[in-house]
Amino acid sequence: MKKYLCLLILILTLLGLSACEIAEDDKVALAAKSGTASAELTKKYADELGLDVDYYEDSPLMYQAVMNGTNPACFEDRNVIGWAIKKEGLALKTVGDIENSSEYAMAVKKGSNAELLAMFNTGLANIRASGEYDSILNKYGFEDTDYKNPDAPRTESGVVPEKKYIIYSDNSFAPFVFLDTETKEYIGIDMELIAAIARDQGFEYEMHNDGFESAVNAVKSGQADAVIAGMSVEEERKNDFDFSDGYFEDGQIMVVPIGSNLTSIEELAERE
Repeated sequence: MKKYLCLLILILTLLGLSACEIAEDDKVALAAKSGTASAELTKKYADELGLDVDYYEDSPLMYQAVMNGTNPACFEDRNVIGWAIKKEGLALKTVGDIENSSEYAMAVKKGSNAELLAMFNTGLANIRASGEYDSILNKYGFEDTDYKNPDAPRTESGVVPEKKYIIYSDNSFAPFVFLDTETKEYIGIDMELIAAIARDQGFEYEMHNDGFESAVNAVKSGQADAVIAGMSVEEERKNDFDFSDGYFEDGQIMVVPIGSNLTSIEELAERE
């Protein structure tokens, strides 16, 4: 009997040690949306601080993971998370300062579709001067823009469109692109911006909303002509893409549950 009791104690001890080893190996994991500038910033901090990263397909899944405690924090574009908190009532808050300020732009595969970029840039200049650009941003809550210039002469790209362009975008990056649950159509700043520019320049396009990473890969593979999806202009991305003129500036900020007492990403490393 004592022999079996000793064996049982030994087994339980070994199991306890294994559990401790597993617990010690567990790392705090940050949440990140795959393929984004925010994910790159998250990975940078994770590498520096000895943290892990859990990747999610879209922003709503990432937000949910932070709200339910699966992940203690994530990084997101300031205006995007601001919209989500205000319009959707998410139990999240932002902490710290904005990082990596950059402009959003339309992107094409490097060395291709130069005529589409020319039309986009020309059309953007025209709708800014006419006031249509301000109206689009005002509609989605950005009321401090003032690009209207009725005295500006209309500009021409000199391009005669010869095909219908295939353009990809995200499917959940409000207020730039998101699904209208009533109409079942994708709406947002990016959707209205490309529509206004296409009207101004007289070109046709077919829009696909398959998610950010899918959109980027579609352009890289030549399956799509362009991507417009709140895509930040970054030096590393210039290896694969040519960008239009910027149409909106934003940056990333840390996001935590509304009841969290975290004030910086470094505090997570201290809790390890």
